[in-house]
Amino acid sequence: MAATHPHIAARGYGSNATYIYEYSRGLGGVDVPRDVIITRIIYISLCVVAFVLFCGRVGQISHAYLRRITANGATHRQQNFWAQERSSWWSNIKKHILYAPLGRKRHNRELQLSSAVNVGTLPSRLQTILVILYFVSQVTYCVLLDYSVNNKAALVAELRGRSGTLAVLNMIPLFILAGRNNPLIPILHISFDTYNLLHRWLGRIVVLESVVHTIAWAVNAVDEEDFTHMLARLRETPFFAWGLVGTVSMMFLCLHSPSPIRHAFYETFLHLHQLAAILAFLGVYVHLKIDDLPQQSWARAIASIWIGDRLARLFRLLHLNVSTSGTTTMVVQALPGEACRVTFHLPKLVEIEPGYHVFAYIPSISLWMSHPFSIAWAEPSTSNTAAPLPSSSRSSTQGKYTDLEKQSNLPTKPAKPTTQVSLIIGAQKGMTRRLYNLANASPSKSLTLAGFIEGPYGSTPTDPSSYGTTILFSAGAGITHHLLYTRNLVMQSAQNTAATRKVYLIWSVRSTDHLAWVSSYMDQILRLPHRRDILVVKLFVSKPRRAADIVSPSATVLMHSGRCRPDVVLDEILPGRTGATLVSVCGPGAFADEVRSAARERIGKGAVVDFVEEAFTW
Repeated sequence: MAATHPHIAARGYGSNATYIYEYSRGLGGVDVPRDVIITRIIYISLCVVAFVLFCGRVGQISHAYLRRITANGATHRQQNFWAQERSSWWSNIKKHILYAPLGRKRHNRELQLSSAVNVGTLPSRLQTILVILYFVSQVTYCVLLDYSVNNKAALVAELRGRSGTLAVLNMIPLFILAGRNNPLIPILHISFDTYNLLHRWLGRIVVLESVVHTIAWAVNAVDEEDFTHMLARLRETPFFAWGLVGTVSMMFLCLHSPSPIRHAFYETFLHLHQLAAILAFLGVYVHLKIDDLPQQSWARAIASIWIGDRLARLFRLLHLNVSTSGTTTMVVQALPGEACRVTFHLPKLVEIEPGYHVFAYIPSISLWMSHPFSIAWAEPSTSNTAAPLPSSSRSSTQGKYTDLEKQSNLPTKPAKPTTQVSLIIGAQKGMTRRLYNLANASPSKSLTLAGFIEGPYGSTPTDPSSYGTTILFSAGAGITHHLLYTRNLVMQSAQNTAATRKVYLIWSVRSTDHLAWVSSYMDQILRLPHRRDILVVKLFVSKPRRAADIVSPSATVLMHSGRCRPDVVLDEILPGRTGATLVSVCGPGAFADEVRSAARERIGKGAVVDFVEEAFTW
């Protein structure tokens, strides 16, 4: 092929001479110095945002620590200083930005097209601001071209280089935010749910930039020859072919990721998403490698991030489930109300923090797939193994006592510290439904399966023990997020190691059958020392079978018929609060939005009210 076109130049690659089109391959028209400046601006901007968030978290943690150490053992009157708002501007920030939904109330309530199809949830006001600012900045960088160049091909080539550079650059935070071992979670104390939302929007930005990059190349390629020759380059030239693989894979990632598809075919979605992500990365990496482009170092960083997260996940899995004394065993018990209690008996002693979650692997149900669940309960246990007893044919009382005396002198193996981690899994679709059906079909409603957990994962955005009053709203299986918090707060308050003086556990369920899900755990909590002085439990049953089922066992464990109204509950509790108040919620999106709205309405009216929501919008 002769280089007869005015925009064609010759360049050697390896042993073969390849003719490079000036504006569709190579750096002709690409403003490399400006690309470098823009990438540095993006790096610095992200670091500044992270640093501001880090400083904010340090200030919040320091404030909570000071409140806790000064309020430990303090009376109701002595905590009045922390109960009153001291700054109207901070209250307005919390009410109108930090805790605010995008509109009036809806945030985690799903947008339903029908009873079977939903299109996801709305981001919060702060999340929307961050996404819009970043999206606008990316558009600005892409259109910030040298329009003084009176050459269409050169201008399109500059857009090609800019959009391609930004796409690869943005893949670095894209892969960081997708990892379960995202280092920003413990550093900034921001939930995985928020990072997952940012991951989805950042992925859309990367796809758009990749498509713009490909279209800009195609425009110049067609102008240089024609459409047929442009397609021939895609088929015959590896550099262009691998670039097309990357772009097509990214487009597939975007097209199959909307909420209706993601939730309707969750396990299929995960398989296809991971496969397409690998193909997209390989396409980009080989594309960069063939022409020895400077963005290769970014591609290697992306590979290191992905491999590092996978190795960390493997380490967590082995650390929790394998020891010299054995491996994890799993017991599944079918419960009323179409749910399962799944208890993992870990072979070692592990400390589990409240509010954390794990990923459960059940090979017989879902092969190598893992699913996230809140930890409902965790406690240490021991297993003693005694030496075999000698046989004896004596039947006299004296002989029995002699045998018992001999048994007491026999050597025993030391107790092995182990940990029981329990999950409550409601039967929805897919894996959870198959697991429930299998356990429910068992004659004993219980079975033992091979199973493992990975984790624990999570981060506590604020210290609940620094608040004088804690109000924990739960609905349905959301109670699992608050059980360990309740146990720890009651124990710490009784020992005067926390500022907490009152804990209100509010649980809304459809049927009294759901109370059996956590009855054994609640029994342990209700037996804790000084529990009556600290804990008040309010149970709301929206659809009781009989009025006789709604009976309050005591003045501190109250049952109500009907839906829980968070505004009414808060109006009953806040006037008698002690110190600062924390309102936490975990449950279906509509219920969480009601609690958020009720809490926000009471911010700025004199009481210090902070709000925390645990959501799993995967």
